[in-house]
Amino acid sequence: MMTSKYSTNLNSLSSDLDKLNTQVATGRKYSRTSEDVSSAVRGYQIRRNLSKIEGYQDNIRHADDFLTNSESTLGQIESSLSEATDKILQGMNGIQSQADRKIIASELRTIQGQLLETFNTSASGMYLFGGSNDEKPFAVVGGQLQYNGKILDDLNGGTPAEIAELELLKSDSMYVDIGLGVSFDETTKAVDRNTVFNYSTAGINFVGNGKTDISGEQVSNNLYDLLGRIATEFEKTDGDYSFDKVDKLYGLFSDKSLKTYQTTTEIGAKTQYLEFMTSRYETQNFNLEERQTSVEGVDAAYTYIAFQSQKVAYQAALQMGQSVVQQSVFDYMS
Repeated sequence: MMTSKYSTNLNSLSSDLDKLNTQVATGRKYSRTSEDVSSAVRGYQIRRNLSKIEGYQDNIRHADDFLTNSESTLGQIESSLSEATDKILQGMNGIQSQADRKIIASELRTIQGQLLETFNTSASGMYLFGGSNDEKPFAVVGGQLQYNGKILDDLNGGTPAEIAELELLKSDSMYVDIGLGVSFDETTKAVDRNTVFNYSTAGINFVGNGKTDISGEQVSNNLYDLLGRIATEFEKTDGDYSFDKVDKLYGLFSDKSLKTYQTTTEIGAKTQYLEFMTSRYETQNFNLEERQTSVEGVDAAYTYIAFQSQKVAYQAALQMGQSVVQQSVFDYMS
């Protein structure tokens, strides 16, 4: 009977010591839900919220990287446009000869090629200015610039069908959930775009589309074709060259170039919003971790002291057992 009772008490001390040892090692009040159901349920809810925030933060980092690449690439486009502007103004100088203008025209066509390559810049397998398209968005076919298979000159948006097609191309972007409360449109059953974050830019929005009438001639509005049109004017002989036409083309080019700078500003605003959301989630994450500690965590100092005390009690019980429990039945036969 003494041996049985001693063994039971020793096992109880051992179990308590193991529990305290686990708490010291993990910093958690419990290792199984059954030990504290109420705290476990609250802890699960907190961990679920932490997991959602982690997902939002991953999406924000992805969107921020994409926007950073887009802004950097737009900076390159702006540099090319600025260089083209300098060349055009140089060519419009009255002292330039026909040969000089042809050289400038050649330089403009080089810049034109650079712009096309930059328009098709990709990062991590995605084209920065192609919307949801996974192929090169810009291509020159038959001497005309196309965007996602559509000739930009033809996208004037005259008829309702053309307007709808143009709006579809301009709004074709990539979206990500950053915790704005994703919802679906009741009619179309599509995701409400006001509840997700648009982190891409459709190239057609700043490259330009359609045509403009200049002196009775329909001229492309897109920057690529417009630059080529100015180069063509510079390549003409003195007898055919018209300063007035180049001046009007340059005015149109300058006006369309402004959209690139506007797009850069829009990207900057999106980046600032992501910074705000990042700061917000960092605060929420900190608060949730504090709550998680209060629900699931233990008082480290108190638990360690309790563990040491239990350890001393367990060792004392082992030593006491040597005198309380008879070592052998032969002690009764001596």
